[in-house]
Amino acid sequence: MSQQSPSASEQLKSTWGKFLIEQAAIATKTELEEAGIEPENITLEEEDFQPPTRIEDTGAIANLKTGAITGAVLGALIGLSISLILTNFSGVGLAAFENFQTIHYLAPIMGAIVGAVGISLISGLSGASVPQFNLDIGDRSEGKKYLVVVKGTTEEVSLAREIIDRQGGVVEEADRR
Repeated sequence: MSQQSPSASEQLKSTWGKFLIEQAAIATKTELEEAGIEPENITLEEEDFQPPTRIEDTGAIANLKTGAITGAVLGALIGLSISLILTNFSGVGLAAFENFQTIHYLAPIMGAIVGAVGISLISGLSGASVPQFNLDIGDRSEGKKYLVVVKGTTEEVSLAREIIDRQGGVVEEADRR
C-alpha cells in the first residue's frame, strides 16, 4: 500500500499577526476561536523587544568632553613635572626664563595630548553603559508586541489573516514554524 500525501488544503500552515495593544490581540484570539479555528491551534505570545541603546542616549559624549579636558590638564602637569625632573629642576622659578629648553615645551604638550586622548576614551567607554538622566526609563512598553499565531489548513490560515487584519494587526506573510 502506498501512502497518499494530504491535499494542499489539508496541509497545516501557519501565520501570525503582530499587535501593539494586548487587548486587540486577545480580541483577535477570541474572534478566531468563534470563527471555528480550534483553540489549541491559536497561541498568544508576548514579544519584548528593546532596541539597542544609541550612543546619544548614554552619558558617553558628555564623558568624552570631560575626560578630554581632565586628561589634558593632568597630562600637561605630568609632562611639566617630567621635563623639570629631566633637567634637574633648572627651570624652576625665575631661572626658567634663562634656562628654558625645548623639553619644557614638548613634554607638557605631548602629555596633554596623550592625557586628553587616554582619559577621554576611558571615560567615554565607561559612560556608554550609563543612560542619560533626562531619559524616561520607566516607559518600557514601546518594545512590547503581542503575537497571535495560528496553525491550520490553508482556508483557516486565510481566514485568520483576514481577522488579524480586521482587528488592526500586522499580518506576517512568511510561515512561522
